Amino acid sequence: MLPICNICAKTRTLCASCETKLKNEEISEMDVKIAQMIYDFGKGDLGFEKAVDVGDFVVVLSQKADIGKIIGPGGENLRKMEESIGMHIKIMGASSAEEMIHTLISPANIVSTSRLYKADGGIMKKITINKNDVDKLKMDLHSIKKIVSNLLHTDVEIVVE
Repeated sequence: MLPICNICAKTRTLCASCETKLKNEEISEMDVKIAQMIYDFGKGDLGFEKAVDVGDFVVVLSQKADIGKIIGPGGENLRKMEESIGMHIKIMGASSAEEMIHTLISPANIVSTSRLYKADGGIMKKITINKNDVDKLKMDLHSIKKIVSNLLHTDVEIVVE
């Protein structure tokens, strides 16, 4: 499943519903661009959850089963997407949000994850990483925080202990 409907991905024109999602920031311009390309690659059979622009690169969060098809034979689809948006793309897959968090942080160890309730009634996700594992992270803490925050639609705090 794509963040936009298949008709919008195929026609490259957003319907009222998808336009509202974009205006309400439920999806981003990057989600729309990536969705259109992935639709073309899979003729509507491929999908992804979210595309997160972290500055230096874009992370595309997908189901594990779709990763190879999104990358394409010999990395052809991935190269086309990177050329189109002018940035490097990392495709990451998991079957749940928790698994995605572990995938982003591995091989570093997560000491704990917890839900914090803020005074204003909001909820924040706290992720504690072992201080001895920080140098094992594949990306910086700011990028991980941004990706997890976009994935969970909530504030995220990453603590190193």
